[in-house]
Amino acid sequence: MRSDMQPFSRHDLTDLFRSLAERMAAEQSYLAELDGEIGDADHGVAMAGGFAAAARALGEAGGADQTLAQGLTLAASSLHNAVGATTGPLYASALLRAASALGAETQVPLSRLPEVIVAMAEGIAARGQGKPGDKTMVDAWAPAAHAARAGLQAGQPATEVLAAAARAAADGAQATRAM
Repeated sequence: MRSDMQPFSRHDLTDLFRSLAERMAAEQSYLAELDGEIGDADHGVAMAGGFAAAARALGEAGGADQTLAQGLTLAASSLHNAVGATTGPLYASALLRAASALGAETQVPLSRLPEVIVAMAEGIAARGQGKPGDKTMVDAWAPAAHAARAGLQAGQPATEVLAAAARAAADGAQATRAM
């Protein structure tokens, strides 16, 4: 297991997006089914294609001399171009805000990764002008950011903070069922 002191690098970012692309591809039908309840059922295809495009762009760019911000900006652009609609710009804004939070670093300690959750949530809320209770992705991202902020302020290990943020996001998403 990685310690909080080990760095998260541009290579790790590429690996992360490859994992996200694989997960989106695996969940494509489920996402389409969920989207079909309220929309045109294309969300699974869009997300799988968008994350695959971002992973591909990051892999092709190499990245040994790129900062994390440059990698996140590339991922944002690729995702935005591939997804479009509403979700593309929202996730692009999230990734651009994360790029700004990490700055011109080629690697950061894992202890800084909860900052990415906070930044992404802020980017989504700012771009979409959403707020909790609107039954949007903000209902998952806002609680995740709150948990990340609280864990950071308490000095908790990054793995615990990220796990708490994931639980908060899941709880927030589940709460939209009653809205």
